[in-house]
Amino acid sequence: MLGIRKYSDAQLVEELQKGNEEALVSMYRDYYTMVRNFIMKNSGTEEEIDDIMQDSLIAIWKNVNKKDFTLTVKMSTYLISIVKNLWFKRLKKKSRFTVVEDGVQERLEVVQPRTKQIDYRVIREMVAQLDEKCRQLLGYFYFDQLENKVIAEKMGFANTDTVKSKKYQCFKKLQSMVKDNYSKEDFF
Repeated sequence: MLGIRKYSDAQLVEELQKGNEEALVSMYRDYYTMVRNFIMKNSGTEEEIDDIMQDSLIAIWKNVNKKDFTLTVKMSTYLISIVKNLWFKRLKKKSRFTVVEDGVQERLEVVQPRTKQIDYRVIREMVAQLDEKCRQLLGYFYFDQLENKVIAEKMGFANTDTVKSKKYQCFKKLQSMVKDNYSKEDFF
């Protein structure tokens, strides 16, 4: 994200709606590092970055050309939300299937991850130890899937930035609790 962007967010939407592929190239260049950092921090590989980036840009291209499209957040926020959704779907899919070799031939076999029960138990345990505000906030966001604006209203926060900040703090607290109480071997 170094350097000056060629287009503002409004200009990007306008150029994409006109069919200007240069706008996509500009987005790729401007946001590649942000996407790369996210994927690499979340168990990704270099090879997967381009796939996710391209799929995300295609999704944006399609979305901005819908009649009722309005960009209500920064383009970087919109892009990273699409990246996250695509990435987590890919991770979920990868965890379901494992290649098993058996001397003579290779076959695909569905393997149920044994971590699923442990993960839910651990998360429930750790969430129960959080303060009421964090439990409520994470519940609204992850389970009820409420938007930040609605969460801000329900919880009496000043604005959506406060929700984002508090959500990040709560998630980091939860992550720290899991790391303090469990080792990687407990899950794999």
